[in-house]
Amino acid sequence: MTKTELSFIIPALNEEMHIGGVLDTIKENVGTRFSYDVIVVDNGSRDRTVEIAGNKGALCLHAPGCTISALRNLGAAEARSEILVFLDADVYLGKDWGGRIKSVMERLFSHPDIITGSLYGVSEENNWIERVWFAPRTTLTEINYINGGHLILLKSLFLKIGGFDPELETGEDYEFCSRARRMGAQIENDPGLHVVHAGYPKNIKHFFGRERWHGRGDYKSIGTLMSSKPALVCLANISLAVTCAVCMVVGWQPWPVYGVIYFLFLAGVSLAASVHRSRSEFTPDFGRIIFLYMIYFTARSLSLVDVVMMNLSQVMKKV
Repeated sequence: MTKTELSFIIPALNEEMHIGGVLDTIKENVGTRFSYDVIVVDNGSRDRTVEIAGNKGALCLHAPGCTISALRNLGAAEARSEILVFLDADVYLGKDWGGRIKSVMERLFSHPDIITGSLYGVSEENNWIERVWFAPRTTLTEINYINGGHLILLKSLFLKIGGFDPELETGEDYEFCSRARRMGAQIENDPGLHVVHAGYPKNIKHFFGRERWHGRGDYKSIGTLMSSKPALVCLANISLAVTCAVCMVVGWQPWPVYGVIYFLFLAGVSLAASVHRSRSEFTPDFGRIIFLYMIYFTARSLSLVDVVMMNLSQVMKKV
């Protein structure tokens, strides 16, 4: 039997729109270069995701009701290769991915403590949110985690780290890479491994919802909160918002004063974050970046509210 050189692990839920195209890009990039297997771990899709994936040669595992972390762990357990490629079901390999992966594989075997992959690129049919917020990240060199939707490492390192935390609904890739760094692993973004994420938000409503969802992972524990600078900013934001709301009712100043105070704080931290992100280079999009940071911090602050309310609900059920 030919040795499997690459294992692609793809969690999926109702991804019939993308899964076929994603598997096609895998075949186009590595089908004639390397032996590989694809494990699609389905979370209970009600569309044709499993049918399409199966018809294109993927091994399909059924795991309804699991977190995305658990899905990835299940796929890794079935992988036949020593090199694991974690890929999301709406992340397409770029046309040069296959030409680049050989040198990446060689580097992983010579430096087995490396976690690589790349930060998602945007599609040609991109919008201003994708261009301003997401596209500039693809070439970053100083990073502390790789998105779980395009993360590559040796299976031996994956097992040594202990896999993804199956209890996390989101933020599992950041937590995984944090554990890996504490064990001495290196995180490397490789822009040559170009991928395109079709699931980026197309409007402010979707951007807000995305950040509100992803922010929940920062509040799993005091440790995760204290290790996340955005989470600490959002904690301060929530505290100030509550204080201003109380002062509007019982304060000694006219209520608009407190609204202005809160707005100036949110605008100020968004400005500071934008300057840091842009490395003090004031581009024509700088104002849009500030605006998106204001949406970002608001959404991430509401994530904290969501987590608190969910925990209170669980406590009440036990009473």
